[in-house]
Amino acid sequence: MLERERHRIIRNLVEDRSVVSVTELVELLTASEATIRRDINAMADRGELRRVRGGAEALRPRHQTHLGAAHFATEERVCFAEKRAIARAAAAMIEDGDSVVINGGTTTYRLVEFLGDLKLDILTNSFPIASELMQSHRHRITIPGGTIYPQQSIVLSPFSQDTTKHFWGRTLFTGCYGLNSFGMMETDPLVVQAEMKLLECAERLVIMADSRKLRQRSSMVVAPLARIATVVTDSGAAAEELEMLRAAGIETVVVTAEEPAAEPGAKGFLHVA
Repeated sequence: MLERERHRIIRNLVEDRSVVSVTELVELLTASEATIRRDINAMADRGELRRVRGGAEALRPRHQTHLGAAHFATEERVCFAEKRAIARAAAAMIEDGDSVVINGGTTTYRLVEFLGDLKLDILTNSFPIASELMQSHRHRITIPGGTIYPQQSIVLSPFSQDTTKHFWGRTLFTGCYGLNSFGMMETDPLVVQAEMKLLECAERLVIMADSRKLRQRSSMVVAPLARIATVVTDSGAAAEELEMLRAAGIETVVVTAEEPAAEPGAKGFLHVA
């Protein structure tokens, strides 16, 4: 990743979270600790952020309540090739005429490119997904009511009675913060609540998670492994991580990340039962 792109992501994260650690940045940007520290020093020298012990802090830290979830613009280019390959494999599971639920996120957003000429009935809480799908005029798009969170580009409702109560989908496609033996995890209580409501209106759960997510942990479980039908991840997943999923009876699809310049349809994927 180019230095300019790293600096943009670091700036967005600091503005969103107020404080971000070197450890988080190393994992997110897949860069060395020395590189991240040099980035922070350079940005601090330019007056873009403040150096603090173990990380970086915004010059004007936020104090208002906000979601403890990643900034959409920050996450969108991270592991882009892996996310695109994951989305291609997940889209192959959708049939013409399907009723599906697509949870907001940067990995699920990549699904849009591969829906082609399908005609679908879709419930999504993602403004970017809804906006892109509307361009084809082929789909019926439903958005739940609630509060808009512009940095995550989603709408969430704390109330039990909303549009999700009246929608049925054959499959829910979602990303996640983390995935391990306890199940699918998120970091924000409102996100957890919203995703649990989406689970209630879908028969089958497909998790689209790049291999980083198999090594991330949180204290908030959205769904146990028993609720998950399929996981689509990339070839960066460790053998023991994949075996954990298979042992739980989860269909596992492992994809190979495409080259940055690859054309749609240029690469296949490896299916592991």
